[in-house]
Amino acid sequence: MNLIIFPDDTVMLFDCNVTEEKEEELIKFLDRCIPKRYDSNKNEFVKEIDIFVNSHRDIDHLRGLKKVNENFKIKSIWDSGQTGASTDGDDYNYYMYLRRELKKDNKLFVPTPSNIPVCTISSAQIYCLAAEEDFQENYINEVRMQAKIQHTNSMVLLIVYAGRKMLLTGDSDWKSWKEKIVPNFSKYSINYENTDILVASHHGSRSFFTDEANEHIDEKTNPDTTYLESIKLINPSITLISCGKFKEYHHPNQEAVQLYETYTSNKQVYTTNKLGTICGIINYNGYFAVVPNRFHSINKKHPAGFNIACKTLINGELQNVNNGDTLPVGYNLKFKITSWGDIINNNDTIGIWWEVSNSGKDEDCEHQEIYYKSDDEKTERISFSRDLAYVGTHLLRCRIKNAKKNFDETKIFVVKGTKNFN
Repeated sequence: MNLIIFPDDTVMLFDCNVTEEKEEELIKFLDRCIPKRYDSNKNEFVKEIDIFVNSHRDIDHLRGLKKVNENFKIKSIWDSGQTGASTDGDDYNYYMYLRRELKKDNKLFVPTPSNIPVCTISSAQIYCLAAEEDFQENYINEVRMQAKIQHTNSMVLLIVYAGRKMLLTGDSDWKSWKEKIVPNFSKYSINYENTDILVASHHGSRSFFTDEANEHIDEKTNPDTTYLESIKLINPSITLISCGKFKEYHHPNQEAVQLYETYTSNKQVYTTNKLGTICGIINYNGYFAVVPNRFHSINKKHPAGFNIACKTLINGELQNVNNGDTLPVGYNLKFKITSWGDIINNNDTIGIWWEVSNSGKDEDCEHQEIYYKSDDEKTERISFSRDLAYVGTHLLRCRIKNAKKNFDETKIFVVKGTKNFN
């Protein structure tokens, strides 16, 4: 599931996979993120989804849509035009029902891949790079049916805003990129090349690079059914992989991850099965950032607690750094936990986690590292140290869990890096 909020508060949901296990959590997340808008007909504020994009009709891309629509009215559907692998089941039948109802009101859109935007929302241009329809240089909204597999015909959208690119690839496969997308779009000035944020295809499966009948991603062994040129051209700054538990679904494929890391800046490849929900922003001047959703403070009513203190050496003296301060890059930041209520007691079983999320900007924009304090760092558990290396916003997350005292809180410390104080 990819939720996109445009600058004018238009809401797009690209695919939907609300499982019973995650239903409550996901509905709460959508409720927190989808903005309220005034409905003059109802004389009240509502939360709605303007566009639901179904990249293709496989169940894990439309599961739970009824529950979503009950809470946040879906006003239109973009559909790839390709039938799914399975055409039965309650989720599939509900999607087709909603599709038919919206079609009656001309709220169904089957885009044709084209070199001009299929839609512009608040100066964000949306291009369709793949769907069931053939590519057209001069876009005409017409429906022409073909019989192709759903992954080859999975919808692929490119969103361009403030000079930045986000690529939503659905479950598109090597065949789609080799035979349709790359030959159709490489010659145009606006295309998928040098993408800033790539949402990887098919949960990190090897099908993006090779036919799934092949045991490995190997161009020499399977030259006709393996294609690596696409990831080289996409050349992403960040790659995000949406995937469940590896033991259950066997995603992401490890060979695929290695390729994504090879062709992604600073090996910045992040998966939801490790980081949970991932949030991002592209603002009006092109600043972009990707941050795990868990980077927010969690405070509970408890007599115990902790804070993060920070110091740095300035002109030979250790000086305090406050949460939110701006410093020139190059300073070494020394963090330490200050606590009360005896939550850090060697006799208790305590978990302490330090995690960093960088959001570089300007010349450092490609630095979006997300990482934990490693186990081999020899500093004490209650301390953490790093150099302020990049221009931009740096988030430090510290979580302390003391099960014996029923304590579990998270604090965030923010430091902004700049070239100088001027």
